[in-house]
Amino acid sequence: MDYFQIPAQDLGKNAKIPVYPLGDSGEVFYEMALEMVNTIKEHNARGKKTVFICPVGPVGQYPIFVRLVNRDRVSLRNCWFINMDEYLTDDGQWIAEENPLSFRGFMAREVYGKIAPELLMPEEQRVFPDPNDLGRIPALIEELGGVDIAFGGIGING
Repeated sequence: MDYFQIPAQDLGKNAKIPVYPLGDSGEVFYEMALEMVNTIKEHNARGKKTVFICPVGPVGQYPIFVRLVNRDRVSLRNCWFINMDEYLTDDGQWIAEENPLSFRGFMAREVYGKIAPELLMPEEQRVFPDPNDLGRIPALIEELGGVDIAFGGIGING
């Protein structure tokens, strides 16, 4: 089957997972942010923690996410954000957060630093892969009981 030849109206037919054809990248980013916020709101209402695996690329969802969290006063106190990546130095350690390529720096500046402090999750719930403790994330995910949303492999056209 040539997947690139499937008409838009047929996308998702007989799919094992939901497929949502969207327009441009702005629509994709909005839907990602909305999915994050709605999941957190639902879990908060049930007294349940929320665990996300978050990319730092694409990043267009984060300004929308921050705006929605602040506007709707959505508490992230019971959220865990597990980031997927971080750049390393030649000797296998994290690059400095001040480096423009640092994912930790990006998230600190553009997400965590822009959310109202009273809504923000504790710093220990903002997780990045640690080159000195590679088993931490799998153990943490198991301890937390799994992941609610894992963003990754998202293709954006437009």
